[in-house]
Amino acid sequence: MENEAILLQVRHGELVGVGSWVYVWLRPGTDRPVVYVGSTGVPPVVRIWLHLHDTDPEVGRVTARYPDVAHDPLDVLAFRVPPRLDRAAVKAALVDRLETRGLLSDRYFGDPPGLLTANGAVGPAVEWMAAQVAAHDGDGD
Repeated sequence: MENEAILLQVRHGELVGVGSWVYVWLRPGTDRPVVYVGSTGVPPVVRIWLHLHDTDPEVGRVTARYPDVAHDPLDVLAFRVPPRLDRAAVKAALVDRLETRGLLSDRYFGDPPGLLTANGAVGPAVEWMAAQVAAHDGDGD
């Protein structure tokens, strides 16, 4: 058993230091694996749990919109968004880039490509994220 401590800080009634994230739900072992792209300001593990367990379909989107969630193996890659970048712009650009790379599944249910016009500042981060998604093989990498 490994001993590990995690410090979570609450200041002025809010959790601090958790950052900004985009995350990609994948069906491993498929040519077009991406079924959903989301973004969050809470730790990704919390948001993923909410997607799976919250009964409000706007919060528990994956369970509400992906009927095979209880049966299909799914992986989630989460990427921290640098503070200098706008999370919504990163998410929109990532969806666009995954679509142009042919990685959006025919079962994709997230925001459509072209929802926002992403600014060029997000380009390098989005290219790296898209490459990680394309390289993911479902073996825990």
